[in-house]
Amino acid sequence: MSPYVACMSRSPDEIPDAILRLALSDECGPAFHHSALACFGTPEAVLSASVAELACLERVSLTRAERVHAQFRSVDPDAEREAMQRIGARAVVLGDTDYPPLLAPVPLPPIMLWTRGRTAAAAEDAVGIVGARRATSYGCTQAARFAAAMAAEGIAVISGGARGVDGEAHRAALRVGGTTVAVLGCGLAEPYPPEHVGLFEAIVDAGGLLVSEFPVGWPPLAANFPRRNRIISGLSLTVLVVEANVSSGALITARHAIDDHRRDPCALPGPVDSPRSAGCNAAIRDGWVHAVLDPEDLLRLLDENAERLGRLTAVRPDLAALGVPDVLRPMVARAAELIARRPRISSEDLAASLQMDTDSIPMLRTFAELLLAQVKSARTQRRRAARTHTEAPRMVVRSWSGPTDGVEDRREEQVAQDDEDHGLDDRFGGGFTDAGGTTGDSESVVAGDQSEQQSEHAGLHEASEKV
Repeated sequence: MSPYVACMSRSPDEIPDAILRLALSDECGPAFHHSALACFGTPEAVLSASVAELACLERVSLTRAERVHAQFRSVDPDAEREAMQRIGARAVVLGDTDYPPLLAPVPLPPIMLWTRGRTAAAAEDAVGIVGARRATSYGCTQAARFAAAMAAEGIAVISGGARGVDGEAHRAALRVGGTTVAVLGCGLAEPYPPEHVGLFEAIVDAGGLLVSEFPVGWPPLAANFPRRNRIISGLSLTVLVVEANVSSGALITARHAIDDHRRDPCALPGPVDSPRSAGCNAAIRDGWVHAVLDPEDLLRLLDENAERLGRLTAVRPDLAALGVPDVLRPMVARAAELIARRPRISSEDLAASLQMDTDSIPMLRTFAELLLAQVKSARTQRRRAARTHTEAPRMVVRSWSGPTDGVEDRREEQVAQDDEDHGLDDRFGGGFTDAGGTTGDSESVVAGDQSEQQSEHAGLHEASEKV
């Protein structure tokens, strides 16, 4: 049992019946929810709409309207509430004061989130760290390095709870006593992968959070993971991709950040001959992600995104305090921008970019580096002051170093089991009943990393998500 009670979230009995019916209907995805609510006004009005009225919604055929109408009446909210009670799950509803503030304004946010743990963890400044499931030792080491550094600075670490990079990021945050949030592509009663059950329990016990937009018994369907990716991005100020091939779902998460959420993502460069880093390297080459080489790069990008989104007041450099003459201040500011992007820029390149003679560069570089140090110090003080005022007490898990259920996380060097590579893991029991009451077969379940990556590569709109 977790020592924390989910702050301000709703108990199962406090969830409005109409909201729960909408969220349980697997014929309806986020696009349908928002279209229907915009048309009819309230969840109750959506449920009361006739088949003909539902068929007037964009991209809803008469046949689909009939299915939706029938499912609204066939789902069982009371059974879902009982299932939530059994596992200690709660919920936050879009519009609640404790709905994650970074997620609420993104396009098509979930109308309801199922949670276990400290709900306030999803409201903290956070970084998403995602990447390869069959990560190399380089990827695992770097994921842990960056996650630990962020958690130690009071930045929550968001990831998807998957094998490889995700698991390493969660564990590293726990080891330094930080906050971590796992966004699952399945229901909270069906945690996937099953060998991470101990890790998920440790996250909850340490004051972190498990989040899903799927009912508690929902299985890990392949189509769930692109939807999960947009939530990881939506909860984060930036997304760091650590190892991703060219078809990786981790790149979808980064694409959501830049295309939909107005947040600059970043990636860690890798060996140019490693397929596992090919996606990161290509994204850096193409210029749509920032390259990060150390945690300081990531902290700077986090602060810039936070300022752009209004989470933080922009740090205003005090050039007068540095003794910079008025006439040089525009040039010093420009030089600081160039040096921040290229710390080892040569004097010749700096002079060419500023269109100045090289004799003036040593003085400009000195002032620019003082300015960068001033801004860095101000941001660090601001971050730590905010952490002091807002940090909730939590249990620090320093001795925990892995899953407590005795199942080791797999590494690149380990041989994957054939049943996970080619079919249903036996631990799922060969079938399931989804929220709509239908039985799915083993081919519908994510079976190992390959199936999940193929689904994520298909993209959010090409997945079998209902709109």
